[in-house]
Amino acid sequence: MKKRILFLLFTISLMYSIQVDAQLYEGSNGDGYTDRLISSITLTNLSLDILYEGSNGDGFSSKLLPAITLNNTPLTILYEGGNSDGFDKKILSATTLDNTQLIVLYEGSNGDGFSNRILSATTLDNTSLSALYNGGNGDGFDIKILLATTLDNTSLVVLYEGGNGDGFDIKALNATTLENTTLAILYAGGNGDGFSLNQEIVYLDPNQLVDLLLNIKVILQGPSLSPITPNLMNDDLRSNAYIPSISPYSDLLAINPNVFNTGGATGNGNPEDDIVDWVWLEIRSNTDNTNVINSRSALLQRDGDIVDLDGLSNIIIEGLTDNYFVVVNHRNHLGIMTNNPIGLSSSLTTLNFTNNTTPTFGNNAQVLLNNGSMAMWAGDANGDNNIRFSGSDNDANVIKDLVLMDPLNILNLLTFSSPGYFNDDINMDGNTKFSGVNNDSNIIKDNVLSFPLNILNLATFTIQETVPEEN
Repeated sequence: MKKRILFLLFTISLMYSIQVDAQLYEGSNGDGYTDRLISSITLTNLSLDILYEGSNGDGFSSKLLPAITLNNTPLTILYEGGNSDGFDKKILSATTLDNTQLIVLYEGSNGDGFSNRILSATTLDNTSLSALYNGGNGDGFDIKILLATTLDNTSLVVLYEGGNGDGFDIKALNATTLENTTLAILYAGGNGDGFSLNQEIVYLDPNQLVDLLLNIKVILQGPSLSPITPNLMNDDLRSNAYIPSISPYSDLLAINPNVFNTGGATGNGNPEDDIVDWVWLEIRSNTDNTNVINSRSALLQRDGDIVDLDGLSNIIIEGLTDNYFVVVNHRNHLGIMTNNPIGLSSSLTTLNFTNNTTPTFGNNAQVLLNNGSMAMWAGDANGDNNIRFSGSDNDANVIKDLVLMDPLNILNLLTFSSPGYFNDDINMDGNTKFSGVNNDSNIIKDNVLSFPLNILNLATFTIQETVPEEN
């Protein structure tokens, strides 16, 4: 009887000991980790603490992650596994800012940390995240590649490489945060358990391609000549459903046609945010302003804001954190460029070309409107980067030819109005007219005769674009 009692006490003591030891994970050779603590600074300096608890050879037996998100939403992660399988099952139920649920399933095989892991998640902008883990015997992970897109399409690239029994041999973290947020990672371990010691503090790498964030404002002279609403460009092309949903420029970017609705895609937007037309943006080398580093299509709102394809967001264009000449082009207006290189980064840069205190490259690069705003010169109907009313290759003849060749103009009338989305429609009212009331040819004539350098008021004078020709 005493032997049975002693054996029972010994058994209870052993079970208690095991239960206590399991509170802090201690591992051994080839098990992935002995201890890992990650403290990461989020957008508002919120702390994430991760505690792994496990047993020999199983990667982890249990993992509890208490975390606070931007809206103080708790995240709880539970790992359940068996010996040598890394994890047999993992369920992650998480609530994001928009209450989006994330479900993650881990499946593994003996000794490899993970054999396969697929993570399909939806972020705020329905951006897909895919993570694939491949491993070999006893190494925790052999390789991990994570390609993810954050709130502002910021790219994160993480590469893990390891060998047998070490969890990871090398960890390289190249991360671009929203505002150069510091990432601090501490690994502590013992022989063969994943890490000996690795502490890494990473800031934005100036030699890494990032998403440059811009807030640019411009005015087009054409739709501003007879504004229906003071200080706003007319949006007749949009209201007549003439603007194409695919960009007229070389990248052929496509958008949801609902962006062209009154009030934008939601129908509840402000009138000043309705779309006027497509524009073309360039960033050029700070040492050679003929060298285009990157370019893209974008949308122009009635108040002059250049926005992304959703019709609302600030522009993102990929490049190094550096200084650039910034160029804005339009299909029948003369392009403009900053007089000096402008610093661009993943932090927002604001550039207002409508302000006469913003220097532009070249003389008389823009025209002064009656309301005091600067605007891009209208009248480049043939797209040769010049405005010419009379003489060879003049823009007025291009308008005349379009009107006379219009199949609807069966009487070949010079006063005929051709409806649609045409470069010849200088005032962008949806009608191309060579002669008659509110014709487009007169806009070209008036600009040429009033141009400051045309001191002789010659109808054959040419207004030349000031943006250097691309090499």
